[in-house]
Amino acid sequence: MGVSDFHLRLFSGTLGPNDSDQVLKPFLRNFGVCPHCQKKGGPFLLDRLNDEGPMISRSDGESFHLVLGDRPIWFPAERSSGNTAMMTAGFWYVSETAARSLVAGESTGTNGFTETVVVILRKPPKSGAPLMRHLEDLADTLAEKITQLGRLATLYEFDGQQLYRNP
Repeated sequence: MGVSDFHLRLFSGTLGPNDSDQVLKPFLRNFGVCPHCQKKGGPFLLDRLNDEGPMISRSDGESFHLVLGDRPIWFPAERSSGNTAMMTAGFWYVSETAARSLVAGESTGTNGFTETVVVILRKPPKSGAPLMRHLEDLADTLAEKITQLGRLATLYEFDGQQLYRNP
């Protein structure tokens, strides 16, 4: 199989069990219509909390979706703390794997349970395109974690490279 044939099969989803197990299916990115929810027959339009903010979202199209809830905020937010080098970013996600293992949560009908994760951003870019790329990298990292574990912890820290679970 040539490289171009391999890429074609990789991105069309036709790799079989005998092909490379190391190849991961790419995530669907920054959608307003959720392919995961649409496939499950539930509400599939994602609402924006802030029209000026970015739509940062991820899904495998099958078992989960992840959405940035709103723009990041400086952390800690109290004025008395002075200038800080940290921000927080809040994400919502639905994972079919987590829904099967949960006993309680906010039901979203046929699409499992809505969960929230907050990430403390250590020394993020101040604003603009560099901050958006930072959030995109974070969304990719969280989506990979959902794919591996089926669910996320409630709080993490992100240094731009690695995601650390906060006890």
